[in-house]
Amino acid sequence: MGDDHSQELRDLVSHLGAGIRDAHYRSAHDAAQNVCSGVFDKIPVNLHDVVHEAVMAGYAAAMSDLEEGKLDDRVRERAEIIE
Repeated sequence: MGDDHSQELRDLVSHLGAGIRDAHYRSAHDAAQNVCSGVFDKIPVNLHDVVHEAVMAGYAAAMSDLEEGKLDDRVRERAEIIE
């Protein structure tokens, strides 16, 4: 990956993670550590931070969606299937 492409990717991920609220930061960070621990040995070291930040952004977005009730119906449906 060229330096320009790498910087564009970092900028994109940084923008995605810009909305992580303080309330979600610790749980998003911990979740990203868990997810990334299984892939860090399979990806180049220079991508570790980018992947970690991308996972944090996704987790924090999901937490925000849950708070706003956007996923309630889906969660209920899956809970019914599990029971």
